[in-house]
Amino acid sequence: MKILFSSGTLYQWPLKETFLLAKEAGFDGCDLVVNRSLDDPHFKERMQEALAILPAYSLHVPFTRLAIWGTQVRALARSVQTARELGIRLVNFHPPSWFHHEITFYRWFRKVHDFQKELDCQDVLLAIENMPLIGKRLKLAPYVLNDYQDLLEFGIKKNLYFTFDTTHIGTFDLDPVVSFLSFYKTERLKNVHLSDSTAAESHLFPGRGALPIARLLNTMRRVGYDDLVTLEVAPQELPVTKEWLVRMMRYAASFMRMHLVQEEHG
Repeated sequence: MKILFSSGTLYQWPLKETFLLAKEAGFDGCDLVVNRSLDDPHFKERMQEALAILPAYSLHVPFTRLAIWGTQVRALARSVQTARELGIRLVNFHPPSWFHHEITFYRWFRKVHDFQKELDCQDVLLAIENMPLIGKRLKLAPYVLNDYQDLLEFGIKKNLYFTFDTTHIGTFDLDPVVSFLSFYKTERLKNVHLSDSTAAESHLFPGRGALPIARLLNTMRRVGYDDLVTLEVAPQELPVTKEWLVRMMRYAASFMRMHLVQEEHG
């Protein structure tokens, strides 16, 4: 098992600095999110500089269109290629959104028969993430396959792996432990994005919301989940000053490790 920190949580910090902070806080590595700071011809050099500090075990495809990375289909293909070149074993992406009129992406997405093969993933695992409902009063399902059971069925059929997001499942008012077990039973779950949530707020620091985070982590340990677990909280959930930022990050890493890792007694 690897306990990771999402670089997207500190998107406003230089990538190198984020990796330094994650290392100081005791994380095993990072979930590297491609954002505007990597939208230039030298993005590989920036990534390699960060990876010299701490490994990245997962690469997250851009949330929005970036000039260098191109269309969503192109960005996905480029992310897989980049992960192969840099030795990152997992690429995570979101399904198409009808709310944002991602029609071209949707048409391509539905036509793929085998994602691993058609994107030439080789030893890189391509994982699709469960997505949230949006809206405080009238809940809307903005993505295709918003029902996670439909997502699981599609992913198994199309040779995809899975990323399970706790905040996203929380928007459906579902038990995250039961939902996690459904993902886990597919034997294709490769990453868990961990954060807390309430009915009104998402991606909260563990303990700041209503989700049974400790029970979920303990369940993950008991059933033998041994892949990636990523702390992915909103930027405003962490302090501004470096001293307190590292303290909070170190606390989160320790909390996750305490519940996830079985202690050995000699």
